[in-house]
Amino acid sequence: MTTEIVKAEPVAEERGLTRKTARRLARAERLVYGAAGTWAAIGPTLELPWWAHGAAIVTGAVAGWRLWRRMEGDDWTGQLTAAMRTLPVLGWSATYTASLLAPVFHYPNGWPMLGAAAWTAVMVPMAPFTRSKGLRQAAEKLPVLQEPQPVGEPEPVTFQDHVRVLWARAQVTGETELHGIRQYQAGEPDFEAVILAPAGHAMPPALNKRAIAAVFDVPEDAVDTRELPGYGPGRLAVQVAPRLAEARHHAQLHAAIEETPGQALERMWAEHVDITGGAAPGVDLVQHDIGEDQIRLWISSARGQTLSVNHAKLCSALEIDDTSRLVMEGAGPREAVVYIYRANPLLEVRAPTREDLRMDERGRISIGVAHDGSVARIQLFNFDTGRAQHGIAAGTTGAGKSGLMRLLGAAQRISGVISWMADVQGGMSMPEMEGRIDYFAKGPVETMKQLRALHAVKVYRENHSSGRGDFDFHGQWRVIQWTGDEINRLLSSLDQDIRREAAWMIGDLQKTGQKVGIGVDLSVQSLHLKELGDNHEIREKGKEGHVVMLRTASSSTQGMGLDGIAPAGAHISPIPERIYQGAGAKELFEGTAATEGVPTPGMGWLITEGKATLFRTFVLKKVAGRYPQLEELMDSCPMPTLTPGEARAAGATYARRNTTAPVPETPQPADTPSAPLDVATGLPGLTKELEHIVDVLEAARDKTPDAEAPSPYAAAAKAPTIRQRILAALADKPEGLALKDIRAAVGCGIEGGPATRSVNNEVSTLATEGALINLGRSVYRLP
Repeated sequence: MTTEIVKAEPVAEERGLTRKTARRLARAERLVYGAAGTWAAIGPTLELPWWAHGAAIVTGAVAGWRLWRRMEGDDWTGQLTAAMRTLPVLGWSATYTASLLAPVFHYPNGWPMLGAAAWTAVMVPMAPFTRSKGLRQAAEKLPVLQEPQPVGEPEPVTFQDHVRVLWARAQVTGETELHGIRQYQAGEPDFEAVILAPAGHAMPPALNKRAIAAVFDVPEDAVDTRELPGYGPGRLAVQVAPRLAEARHHAQLHAAIEETPGQALERMWAEHVDITGGAAPGVDLVQHDIGEDQIRLWISSARGQTLSVNHAKLCSALEIDDTSRLVMEGAGPREAVVYIYRANPLLEVRAPTREDLRMDERGRISIGVAHDGSVARIQLFNFDTGRAQHGIAAGTTGAGKSGLMRLLGAAQRISGVISWMADVQGGMSMPEMEGRIDYFAKGPVETMKQLRALHAVKVYRENHSSGRGDFDFHGQWRVIQWTGDEINRLLSSLDQDIRREAAWMIGDLQKTGQKVGIGVDLSVQSLHLKELGDNHEIREKGKEGHVVMLRTASSSTQGMGLDGIAPAGAHISPIPERIYQGAGAKELFEGTAATEGVPTPGMGWLITEGKATLFRTFVLKKVAGRYPQLEELMDSCPMPTLTPGEARAAGATYARRNTTAPVPETPQPADTPSAPLDVATGLPGLTKELEHIVDVLEAARDKTPDAEAPSPYAAAAKAPTIRQRILAALADKPEGLALKDIRAAVGCGIEGGPATRSVNNEVSTLATEGALINLGRSVYRLP
C-alpha cells in the first residue's frame, strides 16, 4: 500500500484572492463597518417601525444558527472560516440589541454609543471577512495525504457497526459510547447494549427513553433502561426492542378481549384508582361481586391509615358518567363498600304499606327504600332507654321535606302515637293532615299556641310521673310526637319575642320531653343558627335520634347536619336536583341527550344508629293536589289522643282544635288512655271526650279568666337573672364572698341552675363595671 501526496482542489464557490484584490476588499469591508457602527449607535434611538429593529435582531439570530450548523463534521478550516465571517454580524446584532434594551434596564445614555464605537474599533483593523478568504486560500494550497482505494469488494458493515454509527451521529448522545451490543435475532432490529459515559462523568440527564427512541427511530415504549448493579452512574443498560413491544401490544389487546369482567375491574383499579394522584391512593380492592344490575366493591386502606376516596375521581376512573350511580358506605375508619349500579336505583320507589308505617318491636318505622333495596327505618321510641326520639330533616325547597313529614304523621297514627304537627306555612304543605291527626296547627300564631299547650302537657306529665326516669310506653300516657314543618320561618321571625319564645320552648321540649314520652321532629331548610333562633341546642338535640339530609342548597348546611354524628368513614355525596339518563358526552355531541331529567324529591341520606344510608322516601301518587292513598291508610286506623287530665293541662287551645265529629254518648274516666276508635263508627268517642273537656273548662272560667295554657317562656323570663342573683347573694355579706361561694349561692350545680361559666363571666362583668369590688384571691363584695 502506498500513500500519494496531492494538492487540494479549490472549492468552486471561492474565488482566488490576490494582494491587490485583498486590499480593495479590506477597504470596502472597513467602510461597511464604519457605516454599520454608526447605525448601531443612532438607529435604536430613532422612532422606526418594529420590523426595522426586528430585522437587526433576526439577522444576528440567522447568522448564529448557520454558524451552529457549520460546526458539524471534521472540516476545521471551513469551521474557522465560517466563524470569522459570522463574527462581525453577531457582534453588530448584539450591539444593536443591547442599545434597544438600554431604556428597559436603565443603562446610562452613553453606553449604547460606546458599545457601537468599540465594535467598530475592533472590526475596522481586523477585517475578518477579508482575512477569512485569505485563510481559506492558504489552506487549499496545502498538500493532503490520500489513501489508496482498496482493490476488490469492500468489507460488509455489521449490525453493530450500523448501531454505533447511528449513536455517534446523534447530537443528544454527546460523548457517550455504545458497547456490548447484542442483537437478539439476525435480521431483526431488537438489541441490547451498555451506554458508557466519559471517564469521571455521569450519564447526561437529557439521555432518557424519549431521546434514545429518537436516535433509533422507534416507538418510545420499545425502549427500556436500567442501572447496572455494582456500577456507578456512568453506565446504563439499554434495550431497544420494537418487535418485542409490538408483540407485547398484541398480547395485551388479546388479553383485554379475553379477560373476565372481574379481571378488567381489578386492572382498572390498579391502573387508575390506586395510584399517586388517583381517586384513592393507597386503597386496596379487597373483594368484588359483580351482579346483573349491581357491582359491590369491598375496599380498605392500609392499617394505621384512614380511608380517603374522591367520589368524582372514582367515577371518572371507573368510567361512570352519572355520579348518582355510585354509592359508598363507610364501615369504620379504613374500610367501605362501594355500590355501582347500572342505573340509579332510586328513580322508581314503591308506595308505602300499613306494615311499613307500623312500629315494630324495636320502635322503628319504615320511611322509604334504601339504595340496595332494603327499607330505610327510623325510631319513634327507644325501648332500651325508655325515651321518645328526636329528629331533624334538612333540605331546600322542593327537596321532599313535606313528603317526609306526611309519612311521619301517618306512621304515628298507625303506630298509636299521638301526632301533633305544625305547618308554619299555613297548612299549604300538608293539607292531608288536617282532621287526621290529634292536633294540626296552621300558621305561626296557631303553632305558638300549640307549643304552649304541648309544654303544659310536658309539665303535667313531669308532675304526675311518680319520679320515673324513663317513659312507660304501655303505661297511662301515649307517646306524643311533635313535628314542626318549615320551622325556620318561626325561629327566624321578625318578631323578636315570638322568635325567642319559640326557640326556648322547642329547646326545653328537646331537653326534657324525652323522659316523659314527648319527641320533637323538625323540618328546616337551613341549619344555620340564625335560622334556628340562634339556639345551638335545637340543632344538636335534633340530631340525637335521626338526621335526614335531603338536597341542600349549600355544603355548609350539610356539614352542620353531619357534624358530630357522621359515622366513621362515611362518604356523603350531594344529591342532584334532577337525574338525566342518557345524557353523556356522546349523546350531547350527537344531539340525542335527554333533556327531561327525573326530579329527586325525597332522595337523601339517612343518618341513624351510627350508619349513613342513601335512600328515598316512599312515593305516593298525587291526585288533585292531595294524596288519597295516604289518607286511606290513616283513616283505616284509630286516632290516639290525650287523656282528659292532659287535655285539661293543654287548655282551651287544645279543646277548640278543629273537629267535625258528632256528639259522643258517655265520657271516659279521667287520666286513662283514650280507647281506640272503631273504623266503622267514625270518631264519636273522640268528640264526646272533647265536649266533656269544653264543659269542664267553661265551668271553671269564673275562676280562670284565660283558659289557654300560659306561656312557659314568660314565666321563665320573670325568674331573677344571674346578675340579680349575684347581687342578692352579696347584699347581706359586707365581708364579701369567694367566687366558689357565689356560685353555690346562685344555684350552680343543681338542676335548673345557671352554668358555672355564666356566673364567672357575670361576676367579671360586674367587677369591670364597678358594681362589685375585687378584694383579691377571687373574693368580691358590694361597694
